[in-house]
Amino acid sequence: MAVDLIGVCEKLGVGLRVVPADGRRRGALVRCGNSWEVLLMRRNAPNEPIAPHERFTIAHELGHYVLMEESNFQAQRRSEYWLGEDLCHHFASHLLIRPEFLDQIVEPQSTADLMASVNRLARRAQVTAEPAARALIRRVDVPVALGTFLLDPLPSTNRLGFRGWWVENKQWWGGRGGRRLAVYADHPLAPVFRAMQRIRPRQIASPEISGAQAATLRRRSLRWASFAALLA
Repeated sequence: MAVDLIGVCEKLGVGLRVVPADGRRRGALVRCGNSWEVLLMRRNAPNEPIAPHERFTIAHELGHYVLMEESNFQAQRRSEYWLGEDLCHHFASHLLIRPEFLDQIVEPQSTADLMASVNRLARRAQVTAEPAARALIRRVDVPVALGTFLLDPLPSTNRLGFRGWWVENKQWWGGRGGRRLAVYADHPLAPVFRAMQRIRPRQIASPEISGAQAATLRRRSLRWASFAALLA
C-alpha cells in the first residue's frame, strides 16, 4: 500500500492546501501562523485527486520541514541551496518508496526488464519514473543508466537537446556535470539524440552506444524520449 501523505502531514502537524500556481513552482513550504503549511500549486483542476508527481512534490516540501526542524538548515549560498534540494529529494524518495517495495526488485537481464522494474515500482509507490529509477539503481548490482531526453536542437551551436533527469549506478557518459546538461554534436550521448530524431512518437529504437551492452530508446512525444541502458 502506498504511503498516506495526508496522514503524514497530520502527524507532523503540517497543513496541506491546493493553491493556484504562481509561476513554474509546483509546491512550497510556508508559515501559517505558528505552524507550517505545504502549498501544492496547480494551474487548473483544484479538486482533482493528488497525482503521482504531486505526491513527490508534497514529500519534498515535507523534507524541507523536517530539515528545518531537525537541523535549522538555512541555505546561505547557491551550493547550500542545491544541497538542501538534494537532501529533500532523498527524503521524499525514502518516504514514498517503502523498503518492502525494493525487496522485490530482481537484477535486470535486459533493458526491457529494467524499464518494467521501474514502472512496477512507480505504480506501487504511486510516484513518477524518476524517483522510482533513483531508488532502483541503489538496489541492483548490474550497472545501468536511465533517463529522459528533450529533443531541442539549436543548429547554430550544434546543440541537439538536453537531458531531463538522469540516474546511473556506474560512472558513464551521461554523468558529467550540470543538472540539466545540454548535449552537443560531439557529446558521447549524441547518437541517442540522432536515433531519437529518426523514430516517430511512440516508437522504440535500440541504438548502439559506446559503453553500453544494450540500450532502449522510447520516443514518448515529438520532443521527449526515455532511455535505458545496461552498461558494459
